[in-house]
Amino acid sequence: MTNEVQQKKQKTPQYSPLRLVGILSFVGFFTVLLIVATFTRIKLFNILQPFLGLLHPEFFQDLGSVFAFKSYFYIPQVPVLLFSVALLGAACTMTSAFFYIVLGLTLIPIFGLGGGFNYVLQPSFGYILAFIPASLIAGGIMYRNHSVKNMLKATITAVFIIHILGFFYMLLVLLLKHENFSYIMDWLFFESFTRAVFDIIFGFLAMLLAKFFRKFTWIITAI
Repeated sequence: MTNEVQQKKQKTPQYSPLRLVGILSFVGFFTVLLIVATFTRIKLFNILQPFLGLLHPEFFQDLGSVFAFKSYFYIPQVPVLLFSVALLGAACTMTSAFFYIVLGLTLIPIFGLGGGFNYVLQPSFGYILAFIPASLIAGGIMYRNHSVKNMLKATITAVFIIHILGFFYMLLVLLLKHENFSYIMDWLFFESFTRAVFDIIFGFLAMLLAKFFRKFTWIITAI
């Protein structure tokens, strides 16, 4: 019995004051990184552009213009979030996301379209709120097991949660504002779907990168 108790104690993470300071520093750093990601625009090609020609042929003059990929400006918030999940775990990432949301609603206009408490009426605010449950579930999937398979599963699950919850929040707000239904569907397909594809690609790459850095970050090796 004595040996079993000693083994359990050895497996239990020891949170010394120095280590707690380090973890809080990481939480603050990723809160700032989420803010930076909000105002970062990465120019990519809109990979769903051909489907726009099928739904809105009036936008295109010929077949060539349908397959002429147009630019899409991607905001890398989700990869930052998933990098934090893979590096720090669910609890720290959720704390960073919570601080990000509180700061944006109360003190600093750090969201894409500003800030303040009235931002809860913005259709896109649901995507931000979904960062918290997405972090929790993705972190739970990878708890004690940072295999590539689990990372891919966590990435797809987190992106699915963010975009499903975000879309239904947006749907509720737009319906309350009596927006046209075609506008809602266009947003879903050409904004949320497009971003979801890039979120999965870059989110998974961010998790792989975090797995590499995790080996050299001594302060969070037991999280």
